[in-house]
Amino acid sequence: MTRLSEQEINEIRSQADIVDVISRYEPLTRKGKNYWCTCPFHDDHDPSMSVNEDKQIFKCFVCGAGGNVFSFVQRYEQISFIEAVAKVADYAGVVFDHSRLENTSRPIDPYAAKLHKIHQDMIEFTCYELDAPRAGPVKDYLHKRGLSDEIIKKFELGYNPPDNEVYHFLHAKKHADEDLIAANVARMGSMGMYDVFTNRITIPIHDENGKPVGFSARRIKDNDDAKYINTSETKIYTKGNLIFNYHRAKPECKKSGKAILVEGAMDVLAFEKAGMHNAIATLGTACTKAQLKLMKRLNVPVVICYDGDQAGQSATYKLGMLINNLFRFEIVENKVGLDPDEIIEVYGLDELKKMSERTISWIDFLFQYLSEKYNLENYSQKKAFAQEMADAIASMPDDFEKANHYMRLLQLTGFDMRQTVNEAQVSHAPRKRAAARRNYLTYPKDGALRAQHEILSQMLCGVAASNIYRDELGFMEDDTCNQLAIYIIDYYRTHTELIVADLLDLIKEEKVKDLLLEIANWELAREEIDMNVLRDDIKRCKSSLIDNKIKKLNDQIQQMHDPIQKAVLADEKNRLIRERGGILNEENR
Repeated sequence: MTRLSEQEINEIRSQADIVDVISRYEPLTRKGKNYWCTCPFHDDHDPSMSVNEDKQIFKCFVCGAGGNVFSFVQRYEQISFIEAVAKVADYAGVVFDHSRLENTSRPIDPYAAKLHKIHQDMIEFTCYELDAPRAGPVKDYLHKRGLSDEIIKKFELGYNPPDNEVYHFLHAKKHADEDLIAANVARMGSMGMYDVFTNRITIPIHDENGKPVGFSARRIKDNDDAKYINTSETKIYTKGNLIFNYHRAKPECKKSGKAILVEGAMDVLAFEKAGMHNAIATLGTACTKAQLKLMKRLNVPVVICYDGDQAGQSATYKLGMLINNLFRFEIVENKVGLDPDEIIEVYGLDELKKMSERTISWIDFLFQYLSEKYNLENYSQKKAFAQEMADAIASMPDDFEKANHYMRLLQLTGFDMRQTVNEAQVSHAPRKRAAARRNYLTYPKDGALRAQHEILSQMLCGVAASNIYRDELGFMEDDTCNQLAIYIIDYYRTHTELIVADLLDLIKEEKVKDLLLEIANWELAREEIDMNVLRDDIKRCKSSLIDNKIKKLNDQIQQMHDPIQKAVLADEKNRLIRERGGILNEENR
């Protein structure tokens, strides 16, 4: 891979607007001179991430995440720096040679790679076996379920024959027994090694990058065996970190503008039969933070299409409570109480398509679901229903919609919840807002540290301030401040104007990056150089340096027993006191 030059990186960054790029991932709202959004890097419900268009940087004032357009994309997408540069180039319409990405893959875990290879070999074998004559009844079963050969091939559906043939095949491929056990495709029993998924239809499961990590396997015979069994947890398979079909559906979600979330792999295949390629599944109704993060990275609305039975609607409610205000979502209004495959069987493919378009909002779903959950004929239950609905309405961003739904709640229950909610907001919201912005308003109280920060703020405004600092002070007591000052001075050796987003890429130490972002995002940050303030701050720093030297001399004098050496130290102390007095006199002129 050819290394990207600083000039190439800066050219791409100069063509990309950080507001435009971040808005592809998070909805932004302008407040004052900056844009704000909820932070995708922590559990954030009150917008705490600021995006500064002038300086082309972002900063979260709760979790501390910050950087430029490249670091945002790199962290959000969990990709390498050069991959982030390539993505930003695409967003900005800058021509980028993607062949330069060929050797940017992350370091490979040899053991994980071995397990991936076992799964890939098993996929090839089970796909081959499904096409064998003896698997004719299995293939017929899939065809009767409406799965075409094209879908079977696309999803690599296979057949794990009896008599431990998968184990014998993988053993012949030189895979060690302990590795097959670790991959959970075979186990050791009293009679020796045996297949985990024997005599089952196999559905491969992949990670977000398309690497095979496990299987969901369906029984063929109608017996007492579990209908589905899945891979147990392994080094490469953690159910809560995976979304079925994510790697295939991702581009389709972008194309269609939405993702359809279903319960299981067969539900995904049902939508595939209907010609809809943007369905994904959590392989169950429980949803983890890792899975929510993957969904959020799709950056499209999620349409929840869980089963229409009581269990499915209960799961929809639990999921909605998790993702409300996290990303955009809608809910399919499933009034027939069937799963996607059953809908196709009873009503046909077109009905599944139409149903996926009949969506309702989260608040409409709550009105339906909770009015059935609570007995509205009972006063205490009606009160609980009204309170839960009022809390949900209060979280809505649109005041007009809020008013409409409060009226709807009043008509349904007779309770006017607006006053109750307003009182709660008055007592709690200011405290929450102050907590969310605490770091944003932080300004050093210590005079010397505050002066150092103000000097750095002015140095960011222009080379003149940097030169004055270099010539008249040249050192800061705080180590992080001193490191940042060195970076700024060095930057001006080759640049006439400082771009914060550029400087961030040159800084290696995270604490120095954090300080730069903090100073650049001050509400009171300097927009231009004020020479009088700059020189006053330099004098304060000089005075503070002298104060510290005097304190050290006082300690040395107290510990010194030699009268001659004590007198020498006292003379030095008096000289410093006179020097400090001269600085203070200049400051008061």
